[in-house]
Amino acid sequence: MKLKYAFFIFLLLTIIAFWMMRRHQFQFEAATGLKFNVMEFELPGSPEKLNELIETWGEPEQKAFVLKQLQLDYFFIGTLFPTIFILCLWARKNFQVLELKNHSPDRFRFLKNFLLVLGTFQVFALIFDISENVRLTQWIQQGSLGNMALFEIMVKLKFFFAIVGFLGGFGLIIYAQSKVRKV
Repeated sequence: MKLKYAFFIFLLLTIIAFWMMRRHQFQFEAATGLKFNVMEFELPGSPEKLNELIETWGEPEQKAFVLKQLQLDYFFIGTLFPTIFILCLWARKNFQVLELKNHSPDRFRFLKNFLLVLGTFQVFALIFDISENVRLTQWIQQGSLGNMALFEIMVKLKFFFAIVGFLGGFGLIIYAQSKVRKV
């Protein structure tokens, strides 16, 4: 399958997953009047704030909602990070095509390697996000915070890897496409 088609299929799945999460959230908020902000769980700022948040969301209905959001998040992250990974590979492939058309092997070696690194970052981002969800699920189920070592660092790295991967892949695919059109 061509990378372009794989990208758009995964992008569509990512949008569907995001829509499912938002729909679940809107239904919960409409039924309870409560507001949910996932960023409060992901980047609480301190163990005390996260523990307080876990206690606040400890009622059975609220706990069930948050746990369902985490379950839906597995579908979302299972599509988001592969989408960015494929975008980086697609951009990389465009530079390989450019090199072939221009008969200049390794002309874009740095950019190809950079895109490979950005793509690899998505594997780490996925692992970090899974780790985050597992830990949050455990803490919410037990009703209190456990070991928070490296938690926020992994969350911040996950966001950094995803943003840099998307912007780098998207920007470089546009650049490569502009070069292909000139050839």
